[in-house]
Amino acid sequence: MERDLAQDEKREFRRVNVELKGSYRVLEKERSEGCAEIQNLSHSGLMFIASSVLIRGDAIEMTVYFDEYEIPFSAKVVWLEKLYGSLPEENKYGVKYTRISPLEQSHLALIISSHLKSE
Repeated sequence: MERDLAQDEKREFRRVNVELKGSYRVLEKERSEGCAEIQNLSHSGLMFIASSVLIRGDAIEMTVYFDEYEIPFSAKVVWLEKLYGSLPEENKYGVKYTRISPLEQSHLALIISSHLKSE
């Protein structure tokens, strides 16, 4: 496991649990793209599950799908955790947004606020 557990205590923004679909493409790697099952998100990053192998520090372009919205942004993999026993083999990834437009940030805020109300 390459996750820095102390990072959980350092989070600036609260994460909300979600069940959203997404897609990603790793920059600087050929044919490295895939689908993502987004498990939680915040104003600064998110966590997703995927079967591809990414490494800490990978720069990715990602899109989150929510209702009629497609929310694109750039991010960096900051932690990863192998999910043992999953078939096909999957990993959890924590990413931090590195570039997101104000409009897309407002779409994420809409998702976050709607999930906070339902908790």
